[in-house]
Amino acid sequence: MNETKLTTFDQLKYIYYRFRTLTFANYPFIPSKAFRFVHFESQSVKQTHRENNRNVIAFVNIEQTHSNIFEELSLSDSSEQLIISFMNSPSLIYANGALSKLSCYELKLSNTNPKIPIEFFSNTISIYHLIIDNPSFIGFLSSSSQAFTFQIPKMSIKDVSVRSLQGKHFPIVFSSTRELTLENYHADGGFRTFNSRELAQRFPQLRTLTIFSRSIQHITKRMFEYFTQLEYLRLTGITTIENEAFYNLHHLKELYLGKHILRLDPYAFLHMNTKFLYLNESLDFQLNDDRHFCVFAQFSPLTSVKTFVQFPQHLDTCSCTIRYLYRHLDKSWMSTTPDCYSNSSLYILSQEERLCYFEQRLLQCHVLPDEGITIFGKHYNVSYFYQRQIFKQRRHLTIFYEHRLQILFGVLAFVVSLMVLICIIRQCKQRKASTYRHLNRLLNRRQLAGNDQITMDIIYHHTNDRPDILLPPPTTTKV
Repeated sequence: MNETKLTTFDQLKYIYYRFRTLTFANYPFIPSKAFRFVHFESQSVKQTHRENNRNVIAFVNIEQTHSNIFEELSLSDSSEQLIISFMNSPSLIYANGALSKLSCYELKLSNTNPKIPIEFFSNTISIYHLIIDNPSFIGFLSSSSQAFTFQIPKMSIKDVSVRSLQGKHFPIVFSSTRELTLENYHADGGFRTFNSRELAQRFPQLRTLTIFSRSIQHITKRMFEYFTQLEYLRLTGITTIENEAFYNLHHLKELYLGKHILRLDPYAFLHMNTKFLYLNESLDFQLNDDRHFCVFAQFSPLTSVKTFVQFPQHLDTCSCTIRYLYRHLDKSWMSTTPDCYSNSSLYILSQEERLCYFEQRLLQCHVLPDEGITIFGKHYNVSYFYQRQIFKQRRHLTIFYEHRLQILFGVLAFVVSLMVLICIIRQCKQRKASTYRHLNRLLNRRQLAGNDQITMDIIYHHTNDRPDILLPPPTTTKV
């Protein structure tokens, strides 16, 4: 239907065909109750085929919408079957309450006017998945203080062009949203930070958060502190995880760190819990025992899999960190471990693990699992390692106390030597400065003598290694 006559919507009452897809292009505006005469094909299909058999209404190059355009739309299972798309309408005017009484599976705004007023969704019943795919997203606009809510379990926003995403960009509370996706692939700059506290207030029931931005490569300290109910966190494009980056995330089930992780700080996973930690796609991540053993030591390697860390599959050499994490792993999980571990026999693994000296390595770690650690059949309480660490620190203090006089004399000798060196340098600088002053004085005198046609004889002789200048009485030469 590629016409500009508004009577088209009224003429639909004479068409008894049951539609599966309707497309309206180049219309100046969509009137109220535009689909009250439309009959949709709503024959039930199997759940597995439902995705490819949904009803679709597409609007292309639309200039304006009126209010209540979907009112009296007859589709019994519209919340599961109806998809609505507004496409290629960069100057679209959003009418207040245009989506009134709407219940649909998906609403997509693609290449439309980025200034979307929140009143556009006024009196909406439910939208399972809202997709905003505009060249830039600057947040929802609001012209009134009237608060309203509607069901929107899933929201995806692409090309977020706000540098700092805050609560003001979401004027209402999306209390039903459990999954939020924030992406920036094409917009220059994109969002670099977000206010965790304000966004958590706008999305209080959020369970899944997916973030990608070309401008965000570092996960900073306590970046997700207020998203306390998160269960799934997916990060893409991240290279660095700083200390306490996932602070207060104790309900995580999955933490996906993407493909570009290069650096993990020693306390990157402090004050958080997760069942699955995915590093398997970060092929350039270099696992090093000296730097990373204590990073993962806090995850308890039990057969019940409290936390399973998945590394890249292609690893040919297993570090002590990998052997520590997988040493009590159930056989059913072996296929998900790196090749160096899954292809080795249990006998070889046990022999190699003894060479890692886990107990000595754990003494270097300041964060360990509360339930204790079992090494080669022997269970250690966490207090055992902490007490050993305290004893080691006290021993260092004792050694310092026993050799305090030698250390004190050494420090004094160093200070005295430094002061002598400074004095020598200052004397050298003063001698050079005095020499420069003498030379400058001589040059000035010779210039004066030349101007007065007076010749002067200058005699130098050294006294106590310092040059003295003897000036005989000036003699004049008459021409």
